[in-house]
Amino acid sequence: MENKISSLTCQNCGICCRNFPFVELNERELTALENFTKMPREQFTDPMGPTYADGHFLKTKENGDCLFLKEDNGFFSCGVYEARADICRNYPVNEHHWKWCNENRVK
Repeated sequence: MENKISSLTCQNCGICCRNFPFVELNERELTALENFTKMPREQFTDPMGPTYADGHFLKTKENGDCLFLKEDNGFFSCGVYEARADICRNYPVNEHHWKWCNENRVK
């Protein structure tokens, strides 16, 4: 696929971390975030079903941004970069992600 985004072309626009409400976390990712943030998982996750036993989604802010998305003078960064989930590490991972990133990032 053409126009692949890399760290060299990332504009720190944060578009990949906004209105992306279903970041599912596995046990390894949960543990990494707990260790990094020193927060219990219930503070940064929502249950995927009626209980947390059904799995965990990363919480979002009221505006739809990732809970850990930081903004500084219009530039965005990850507040848990070292412990971020695999989907965040590998983003964009499919054609929809590539299209969204290319169409919405800062030019």
